[in-house]
Amino acid sequence: MTDQMLATRTEQRSSEGTEGRYRTSAVFGATFVALMTLLLIRNPGVFTLRIAERGDAAANGILVEQAKHFHLLVGNYSRIGFSHPGPAFLYVDALGEWLGYDVLGVLPSPYSGQWLAAMVLNAALVAAVLTVLWSWSRSWRALLWCAAVVLVFAGAHDQLLSSTWMPFVYFAPFLLFLTSAASVAAGRTRHAWLLTLSGGLLVHGHAEFLLLFVPAIALIVVAVLAYRRRRRGAPGPFVPRNWLAAGLVGGVLAVPMVLNLVLHWPGEYRKYLTYSGAHVSSHGIRADLRYLLGFWCRPSVVGVSLMVVLFAGVVLLARWQPGAQLRRFLATGAAIAGAATALFAVYVVKGIDQLSLYVGFFFWATPVLLLLLVVTGMEPLIRAAARGTYARVSAALPAAALAGGLVFAGSSGALPARPDRVTGIDRVVREVAAYGGGRPVVLRLDHDAWPTMTALLLAGERAGQRMCIDDLKWRFMVTGQFICRERELVAGALVDLAQPPGADTVTITFGGSVLFLPAGSA
Repeated sequence: MTDQMLATRTEQRSSEGTEGRYRTSAVFGATFVALMTLLLIRNPGVFTLRIAERGDAAANGILVEQAKHFHLLVGNYSRIGFSHPGPAFLYVDALGEWLGYDVLGVLPSPYSGQWLAAMVLNAALVAAVLTVLWSWSRSWRALLWCAAVVLVFAGAHDQLLSSTWMPFVYFAPFLLFLTSAASVAAGRTRHAWLLTLSGGLLVHGHAEFLLLFVPAIALIVVAVLAYRRRRRGAPGPFVPRNWLAAGLVGGVLAVPMVLNLVLHWPGEYRKYLTYSGAHVSSHGIRADLRYLLGFWCRPSVVGVSLMVVLFAGVVLLARWQPGAQLRRFLATGAAIAGAATALFAVYVVKGIDQLSLYVGFFFWATPVLLLLLVVTGMEPLIRAAARGTYARVSAALPAAALAGGLVFAGSSGALPARPDRVTGIDRVVREVAAYGGGRPVVLRLDHDAWPTMTALLLAGERAGQRMCIDDLKWRFMVTGQFICRERELVAGALVDLAQPPGADTVTITFGGSVLFLPAGSA
């Protein structure tokens, strides 16, 4: 065994001792509290606004109601016509609603609990990212630089860490997935449970992660570990408890998906495979390329330049590192980011039917990871090169960057969430219930009125008034629970919902009465 390998193992053992674990917990705790405090300051409405959700938020609220009774085994709906693989995010929302609204009563509406739970989860995932990065650099200055990067990026991208809308929700777990994948592949297997946790959350959240991103990157991690152990010697000792912890986390996350398969074989998987196999991109390679590069920067020429600079910067910083461990982590991180970019290109071409920006929000995690790797790799080089006055200046720069990031994020209009909500829904439910006279309410609607439909179904469920849809095609969105049974269609009280294209008001007609409801309010 070489002297370098002995030194590396000694360094790893010392860093994983009691003091190392204490410092790691302190880093996670401090970053989580700081980020959560900032999110709460910028989103005071979570404690003051009574929110009646509509649209996708209300559709998810229906599932959250099922999760509170442990009846939910699938994820949120897809506009393609199926449910995504798992309910993990919705159970997190259900916990927030149950604890904050039902039990403690400190929140003004059920949705407030979901909103708070989403921010807590995002803060914890981002804090875990910063903690993993710190575990490799062991530098408080590098940690401050990384925190500043996260704050600036979050402040520049609308609702990225504060919204419950699923396209935003995937960003933080994907960032942790990429970061922990790089760490595990570089030999830090104690982060395997974070890789499993973040990957499992992504698999629950969207079929694309189950079919492409998570298994592909997980296989790359395993392949890199196997290669290094066979050809170059193990970068760290084999620790069974690390893999046992990862297995336990994966087992817990697998429970609802396995149950759904057992109870409803083959579940939604046939639909995933059918869509995946039948979909053919018609965007054209130029449109696909513009779409991909748009997540780096716009216009495309700036995007490709930034992508090249970031990848090249991480690779060069890896070569220049004096420490073998950080050098290995930076190189592995660049490789994982490259794999994620290649997989996203495949997804753009083969998996996206319409190149809507929101479909790829999660991919922003890739340039963020590279930015984090750049500042992590630069810090030891700057510290080693600085002398005299420059040393004092370089020591103050990370704190100044963090302060600037806090000011930017704290004043940015991007950090506050803007829940999709509707006003006056309680009055509508009361009047419709009075019209029904104890009968179930049968909703018949024009397509564009669907956001109000989900709002009414959820509000009726919470108020104890049975409402249902007369059209089976909406089952993918509202579940079979809210599709009218035959006897309800015969005996129910009919209510029509109509919203002309482009109108900002929904007309609700029942009996001889007509109600007008704003289509939504920010």
